[in-house]
Amino acid sequence: MPKINMNHAATSASKPVEVIESALAYLQANSHQSSGRGGDELESASVVFDARISVAEFFKASHPSRVVFTSGATESINMAIHGLVREGCHVLATSMEHNAVARPLHLLWQQGKIDLTWLPCGSDGSFDPSCITSALRENTRLLVMTHASNVVGNVLPIEETFALAKQHGLWTILDAAQSVGHREVTLGTHTDVIAFTGHKALRGLAGSGGLVLSRSAEKEMSVWKAGGTGSHSHELDMPLFYPDRLEAGTPNTLGIIALKAAVEAISRQGFDAIIAHERALTSRFVDGILQLPLCMYGHYDADNWVPLVSLNHPRLDAGVIAKDLQHEYGIATRSGLHCAPLAHRSLGTYPQGTLRFSFGVDTTFHEIDATLNALSRICAGQR
Repeated sequence: MPKINMNHAATSASKPVEVIESALAYLQANSHQSSGRGGDELESASVVFDARISVAEFFKASHPSRVVFTSGATESINMAIHGLVREGCHVLATSMEHNAVARPLHLLWQQGKIDLTWLPCGSDGSFDPSCITSALRENTRLLVMTHASNVVGNVLPIEETFALAKQHGLWTILDAAQSVGHREVTLGTHTDVIAFTGHKALRGLAGSGGLVLSRSAEKEMSVWKAGGTGSHSHELDMPLFYPDRLEAGTPNTLGIIALKAAVEAISRQGFDAIIAHERALTSRFVDGILQLPLCMYGHYDADNWVPLVSLNHPRLDAGVIAKDLQHEYGIATRSGLHCAPLAHRSLGTYPQGTLRFSFGVDTTFHEIDATLNALSRICAGQR
């Protein structure tokens, strides 16, 4: 049975031919080189630096050295949080955060190192930036915030929220795991750090991602992970210069090469085309859902949405529907809490969670229609 992927928010189903070819060429070269760590250092360093230039251009970073490669969004977020918090400070985050944000902050709070406030979101996933003002304290230092919810797909008002945070002197970290690749994400005036992953809408390889730093954040970041960099090896302190200061250990050169190919493929395609296609897919799916006895979460706004929809049936368990879709129709979805229990508490879907459908640039209208047909049959009690 052909498999239809409706779980792009977890990882991309397919990779662009450019990504495959770049990774294959690297593997066929049987390369064992590691940037700055022996062998043909100039060649290997050049490959990584070329990728850094492409990623910096993609995010409109002011200099390639302010792109730091990591294993993905989780490491990036941990690195950013630990780099900008100071013991005894107060941190703000929203109730729509993924555990990649929530758990590091909760752990620091549990250890007594920070004060922490969860800014409330509405039952439709909406967020009011003005709630920051009432949450401020004398020691408030940092705001960490998701760009787009991985549960309902709504895009949060980042520009307005971060602008308000900056008025009060806060550092800002943007979790762009669910937005980058679906829409243009750049290092604007009010964002200090962007954390991103390579394997979702960018359609790179798992185990790749990074941080994009503002000039001011570069000067402020503390070292979270220490180790070999291939530079200043005679010193026990981490180098002061970037990106070496934050890039300890052997880099994932294969993932970095693929990431370069991925962002360049998106740049060639253009976000206007990507957004138009994914918006049409989502609108078609939402229109179909509204004809079925299903509850969809979030207040759908095509202009402020990534291609993701969460729903529940009034009687059928989300996990049962997901299983039927997989085994009877070859359709992959995701059910449960989606690693975002705080978001589900806001939505009123805790502890059962939701059934999530998420699309990508290579999703077809035929796949949307086939999924709606399968849901219709399941709702009607048919197989």
